[in-house]
Amino acid sequence: MSSVRMQIERELRSAIAADVIIPHYQPLVALDGDRVIGFEALARWESSSLGRIGPDVFIPMAEEIGLMPLLSRQLLRRACLDAMTWPSTFTLAFNISPVQLRDPTVGLRILSILAESGFSPLRMEIEITESALVENIALAQATIDELRAAGIRIALDDFGTGYSTLGQLLSFRLDKIKIDRSFVSRLNESNDGRVIVRAILGLAKGFGLTTTAEGVEDAGQLAYLKANGCTEGQGYLFSKAVPAADVPALLNCMPYTSAAA
Repeated sequence: MSSVRMQIERELRSAIAADVIIPHYQPLVALDGDRVIGFEALARWESSSLGRIGPDVFIPMAEEIGLMPLLSRQLLRRACLDAMTWPSTFTLAFNISPVQLRDPTVGLRILSILAESGFSPLRMEIEITESALVENIALAQATIDELRAAGIRIALDDFGTGYSTLGQLLSFRLDKIKIDRSFVSRLNESNDGRVIVRAILGLAKGFGLTTTAEGVEDAGQLAYLKANGCTEGQGYLFSKAVPAADVPALLNCMPYTSAAA
Protein backbone atom coordinates (compact mmCIF):
# COMPACT_ATOMS: atom_id res chain seq x y z
CA MET A 1 0.00 0.00 0.00
CA SER A 2 1.45 3.41 -0.97
CA SER A 3 2.20 5.95 1.73
CA VAL A 4 -0.30 8.37 0.14
CA ARG A 5 -3.06 5.78 0.27
CA MET A 6 -2.20 4.95 3.86
CA GLN A 7 -2.40 8.63 4.76
CA ILE A 8 -5.76 9.05 3.01
CA GLU A 9 -7.12 5.96 4.77
CA ARG A 10 -5.91 7.20 8.16
CA GLU A 11 -7.45 10.63 7.53
CA LEU A 12 -10.67 9.03 6.29
CA ARG A 13 -11.05 6.98 9.47
CA SER A 14 -10.62 10.17 11.51
CA ALA A 15 -13.03 12.13 9.29
CA ILE A 16 -15.76 9.50 9.66
CA ALA A 17 -15.16 9.27 13.41
CA ALA A 18 -15.51 13.07 13.64
CA ASP A 19 -18.52 13.14 11.23
CA VAL A 20 -16.98 15.86 9.02
CA ILE A 21 -17.80 14.43 5.58
CA ILE A 22 -20.90 16.33 4.47
CA PRO A 23 -23.50 16.22 1.72
CA HIS A 24 -23.62 18.86 -1.00
CA TYR A 25 -26.78 19.12 -3.10
CA GLN A 26 -27.22 19.09 -6.86
CA PRO A 27 -30.63 20.19 -8.15
CA LEU A 28 -32.99 17.85 -9.96
CA VAL A 29 -34.83 19.92 -12.56
CA ALA A 30 -38.21 19.10 -14.14
CA LEU A 31 -37.68 19.62 -17.87
CA ASP A 32 -41.27 20.59 -18.60
CA GLY A 33 -40.78 23.96 -16.91
CA ASP A 34 -37.10 24.17 -15.98
CA ARG A 35 -38.04 24.18 -12.32
CA VAL A 36 -36.22 22.59 -9.40
CA ILE A 37 -38.13 19.71 -7.83
CA GLY A 38 -35.49 18.35 -5.47
CA PHE A 39 -31.81 17.66 -4.86
CA GLU A 40 -29.44 14.72 -4.91
CA ALA A 41 -27.11 14.47 -1.91
CA LEU A 42 -23.47 13.97 -2.93
CA ALA A 43 -20.71 13.33 -0.38
CA ARG A 44 -17.93 15.94 -0.11
CA TRP A 45 -14.78 15.78 2.00
CA GLU A 46 -12.35 18.61 2.62
CA SER A 47 -9.42 17.20 4.63
CA SER A 48 -7.54 19.71 6.78
CA SER A 49 -4.19 18.22 5.79
CA LEU A 50 -4.85 16.72 2.33
CA GLY A 51 -7.30 19.25 0.90
CA ARG A 52 -10.31 18.18 -1.17
CA ILE A 53 -10.56 14.43 -1.74
CA GLY A 54 -12.97 13.27 -4.45
CA PRO A 55 -15.79 10.83 -3.69
CA ASP A 56 -14.38 8.58 -6.44
CA VAL A 57 -11.40 8.11 -4.08
CA PHE A 58 -12.92 8.04 -0.60
CA ILE A 59 -16.21 6.19 -1.22
CA PRO A 60 -14.54 2.98 -2.56
CA MET A 61 -12.00 3.24 0.27
CA ALA A 62 -14.76 3.55 2.89
CA GLU A 63 -16.37 0.44 1.36
CA GLU A 64 -13.08 -1.48 1.47
CA ILE A 65 -12.36 -0.69 5.12
CA GLY A 66 -15.91 -1.45 6.24
CA LEU A 67 -16.93 2.11 7.17
CA MET A 68 -19.40 2.80 4.36
CA PRO A 69 -22.51 1.89 6.39
CA LEU A 70 -21.53 4.35 9.14
CA LEU A 71 -20.60 7.09 6.66
CA SER A 72 -23.86 6.57 4.78
CA ARG A 73 -25.93 6.85 7.95
CA GLN A 74 -24.14 10.08 8.89
CA LEU A 75 -24.72 11.56 5.44
CA LEU A 76 -28.38 10.49 5.27
CA ARG A 77 -29.11 11.87 8.74
CA ARG A 78 -27.59 15.23 7.84
CA ALA A 79 -29.25 15.30 4.42
CA CYS A 80 -32.70 14.65 5.93
CA LEU A 81 -32.24 17.51 8.41
CA ASP A 82 -31.08 19.85 5.64
CA ALA A 83 -33.98 18.79 3.40
CA MET A 84 -36.48 19.62 6.15
CA THR A 85 -35.70 23.31 5.45
CA TRP A 86 -36.55 23.05 1.73
CA PRO A 87 -40.00 23.59 0.17
CA SER A 88 -42.22 20.71 1.29
CA THR A 89 -42.71 19.36 -2.24
CA PHE A 90 -38.96 18.89 -2.86
CA THR A 91 -37.50 15.40 -3.01
CA LEU A 92 -34.18 14.21 -1.59
CA ALA A 93 -32.27 11.64 -3.65
CA PHE A 94 -29.69 9.54 -1.84
CA ASN A 95 -27.36 6.78 -3.11
CA ILE A 96 -26.82 3.48 -1.38
CA SER A 97 -23.80 1.42 -2.39
CA PRO A 98 -23.61 -2.22 -3.50
CA VAL A 99 -21.89 -3.02 -0.19
CA GLN A 100 -24.85 -1.65 1.78
CA LEU A 101 -27.37 -3.53 -0.31
CA ARG A 102 -25.80 -6.80 0.90
CA ASP A 103 -27.05 -5.95 4.39
CA PRO A 104 -30.63 -7.22 4.92
CA THR A 105 -31.20 -4.51 7.59
CA VAL A 106 -30.34 -1.56 5.31
CA GLY A 107 -34.02 -0.78 4.59
CA LEU A 108 -34.83 -0.70 8.29
CA ARG A 109 -31.83 1.57 8.96
CA ILE A 110 -32.96 4.05 6.29
CA LEU A 111 -36.51 4.11 7.64
CA SER A 112 -35.32 4.65 11.21
CA ILE A 113 -33.21 7.68 10.15
CA LEU A 114 -36.23 9.14 8.34
CA ALA A 115 -38.38 8.60 11.45
CA GLU A 116 -35.75 10.21 13.73
CA SER A 117 -35.38 13.27 11.51
CA GLY A 118 -39.09 13.63 10.73
CA PHE A 119 -38.42 13.62 6.98
CA SER A 120 -41.29 12.07 5.02
CA PRO A 121 -40.55 8.82 3.14
CA LEU A 122 -42.85 10.18 0.41
CA ARG A 123 -40.18 12.81 -0.38
CA MET A 124 -37.32 10.30 -0.46
CA GLU A 125 -35.70 8.69 -3.49
CA ILE A 126 -33.09 5.97 -3.01
CA GLU A 127 -30.68 5.46 -5.91
CA ILE A 128 -29.27 1.98 -6.50
CA THR A 129 -26.81 1.00 -9.23
CA GLU A 130 -27.47 -1.72 -11.76
CA SER A 131 -24.51 -3.80 -10.52
CA ALA A 132 -25.80 -3.68 -6.94
CA LEU A 133 -29.21 -4.99 -8.00
CA VAL A 134 -27.99 -8.02 -9.87
CA GLU A 135 -25.31 -8.99 -7.33
CA ASN A 136 -27.94 -10.48 -5.02
CA ILE A 137 -31.31 -10.30 -6.71
CA ALA A 138 -33.42 -11.76 -3.89
CA LEU A 139 -31.93 -9.51 -1.21
CA ALA A 140 -32.11 -6.42 -3.42
CA GLN A 141 -35.77 -7.11 -4.23
CA ALA A 142 -36.63 -7.57 -0.54
CA THR A 143 -34.99 -4.23 0.33
CA ILE A 144 -36.69 -2.45 -2.56
CA ASP A 145 -40.08 -3.88 -1.56
CA GLU A 146 -39.55 -2.78 2.05
CA LEU A 147 -38.63 0.79 1.05
CA ARG A 148 -41.40 1.13 -1.53
CA ALA A 149 -43.98 -0.13 0.97
CA ALA A 150 -43.02 2.88 3.13
CA GLY A 151 -43.56 5.25 0.17
CA ILE A 152 -39.92 5.70 -0.86
CA ARG A 153 -39.23 5.83 -4.60
CA ILE A 154 -36.44 3.73 -6.11
CA ALA A 155 -34.23 5.05 -8.92
CA LEU A 156 -31.89 2.89 -10.99
CA ASP A 157 -28.62 4.82 -11.24
CA ASP A 158 -26.10 4.68 -14.14
CA PHE A 159 -28.59 2.85 -16.35
CA GLY A 160 -27.00 1.08 -19.32
CA THR A 161 -23.47 0.88 -17.92
CA GLY A 162 -23.76 -2.56 -16.32
CA TYR A 163 -24.06 -6.03 -17.78
CA SER A 164 -27.52 -7.05 -16.67
CA THR A 165 -30.29 -7.88 -19.08
CA LEU A 166 -33.31 -5.65 -19.49
CA GLY A 167 -35.46 -8.51 -18.29
CA GLN A 168 -33.54 -8.68 -15.02
CA LEU A 169 -33.77 -4.94 -14.46
CA LEU A 170 -37.43 -4.65 -15.26
CA SER A 171 -38.33 -7.50 -12.93
CA PHE A 172 -37.53 -5.09 -10.08
CA ARG A 173 -40.22 -2.68 -9.03
CA LEU A 174 -38.53 0.61 -9.91
CA ASP A 175 -39.85 4.16 -10.21
CA LYS A 176 -37.14 5.90 -12.17
CA ILE A 177 -34.22 5.32 -14.52
CA LYS A 178 -31.23 7.66 -14.43
CA ILE A 179 -29.50 7.92 -17.81
CA ASP A 180 -25.75 7.82 -17.29
CA ARG A 181 -23.75 10.94 -18.14
CA SER A 182 -21.62 8.92 -20.58
CA PHE A 183 -24.68 8.64 -22.88
CA VAL A 184 -25.79 12.25 -22.38
CA SER A 185 -22.29 13.55 -23.23
CA ARG A 186 -22.48 11.78 -26.61
CA LEU A 187 -25.72 13.47 -27.66
CA ASN A 188 -23.79 16.23 -29.44
CA GLU A 189 -21.13 13.95 -30.90
CA SER A 190 -22.81 11.07 -32.64
CA ASN A 191 -26.07 9.71 -33.92
CA ASP A 192 -25.32 6.56 -31.88
CA GLY A 193 -25.56 8.55 -28.65
CA ARG A 194 -28.92 10.00 -29.70
CA VAL A 195 -30.28 6.58 -30.71
CA ILE A 196 -29.30 5.05 -27.35
CA VAL A 197 -30.81 7.87 -25.30
CA ARG A 198 -34.01 7.85 -27.36
CA ALA A 199 -34.28 4.07 -26.90
CA ILE A 200 -33.84 4.36 -23.11
CA LEU A 201 -36.47 7.11 -22.94
CA GLY A 202 -38.90 5.06 -25.02
CA LEU A 203 -38.34 1.99 -22.88
CA ALA A 204 -38.87 3.94 -19.64
CA LYS A 205 -42.05 5.51 -20.97
CA GLY A 206 -43.37 2.10 -21.99
CA PHE A 207 -42.89 0.84 -18.43
CA GLY A 208 -44.30 3.98 -16.82
CA LEU A 209 -40.96 5.06 -15.32
CA THR A 210 -39.74 8.61 -14.92
CA THR A 211 -36.30 9.47 -16.30
CA THR A 212 -33.45 11.70 -15.16
CA ALA A 213 -30.61 12.58 -17.53
CA GLU A 214 -27.33 13.03 -15.66
CA GLY A 215 -24.50 15.32 -16.73
CA VAL A 216 -26.56 17.81 -18.79
CA GLU A 217 -24.03 20.48 -19.76
CA ASP A 218 -25.39 22.47 -22.70
CA ALA A 219 -28.54 23.75 -24.34
CA GLY A 220 -28.28 21.29 -27.27
CA GLN A 221 -28.40 18.27 -24.97
CA LEU A 222 -31.29 19.82 -23.05
CA ALA A 223 -33.29 20.47 -26.23
CA TYR A 224 -32.84 16.85 -27.39
CA LEU A 225 -33.84 15.44 -24.01
CA LYS A 226 -36.96 17.63 -23.86
CA ALA A 227 -37.95 16.74 -27.42
CA ASN A 228 -37.72 13.03 -26.63
CA GLY A 229 -39.74 13.10 -23.42
CA CYS A 230 -37.08 13.01 -20.69
CA THR A 231 -38.71 13.93 -17.36
CA GLU A 232 -35.82 15.44 -15.38
CA GLY A 233 -32.29 16.71 -15.81
CA GLN A 234 -29.28 17.16 -13.61
CA GLY A 235 -25.90 18.67 -14.46
CA TYR A 236 -23.69 21.74 -14.71
CA LEU A 237 -26.09 23.48 -17.12
CA PHE A 238 -28.35 23.91 -14.10
CA SER A 239 -25.87 23.89 -11.21
CA LYS A 240 -23.04 21.94 -9.63
CA ALA A 241 -23.60 20.43 -6.18
CA VAL A 242 -23.62 23.16 -3.52
CA PRO A 243 -23.39 23.18 0.29
CA ALA A 244 -26.67 23.29 2.22
CA ALA A 245 -26.12 26.96 3.08
CA ASP A 246 -26.14 27.88 -0.64
CA VAL A 247 -29.43 26.16 -1.49
CA PRO A 248 -31.67 29.22 -0.79
CA ALA A 249 -29.58 31.45 -3.08
CA LEU A 250 -29.66 28.76 -5.76
CA LEU A 251 -33.45 28.62 -5.61
CA ASN A 252 -33.62 32.39 -6.02
CA CYS A 253 -31.67 32.50 -9.28
CA MET A 254 -34.26 30.80 -11.48
CA PRO A 255 -34.63 29.99 -14.28
CA TYR A 256 -31.48 27.95 -14.53
CA THR A 257 -31.28 27.49 -18.23
CA SER A 258 -31.06 31.19 -19.00
CA ALA A 259 -28.80 31.85 -16.01
CA ALA A 260 -26.37 29.05 -16.77
CA ALA A 261 -26.38 28.81 -20.55
